[in-house]
Amino acid sequence: MNDKQSSGWFEIGVYSVLLCVVASVFWSTLGLPASTREPLGSASLPQIVSVIIGIFCVILIWRALAAMRPAVGRTPAPNDEVVSHRRRTDKAAICLGIAIAFALALQLRLLNAAILTPAFLLSLMLVLHGFRPRTILPSVAISLIVGIVTVYAFKNFFYIDLP
Repeated sequence: MNDKQSSGWFEIGVYSVLLCVVASVFWSTLGLPASTREPLGSASLPQIVSVIIGIFCVILIWRALAAMRPAVGRTPAPNDEVVSHRRRTDKAAICLGIAIAFALALQLRLLNAAILTPAFLLSLMLVLHGFRPRTILPSVAISLIVGIVTVYAFKNFFYIDLP
């Protein structure tokens, strides 16, 4: 078995385990009692999230199976360029550090969530895009829109007390 197939089977295994965990979470939320404080009920958000994650798992399993299928009629030319992407563990470590700092800042209530969330999103986008000048303005706009809408949705729709 070649490396592509073994990697594909590993991906399918990971997605299948995640699908089982999501199904377990969904099944366990079916017995939650209705809450008087939440208009959608206490189980609705975990159920919605688990269904969305489950759908993504099924899509990713399908894509992994499709990638493992041999290509029909396609033979690589001898001068085809092999594209390889190097792993960016440096960016992954920086993003993990930013996420931990964001969680700690929210927990310690250092700033308002309406300020922290767009700043968190902007810093992640700038790190991932490599601080390229043409990506700064769209990153600022996206982080402001998504950050403010997210804080508004959590405070006013889901009634979650954010700092």
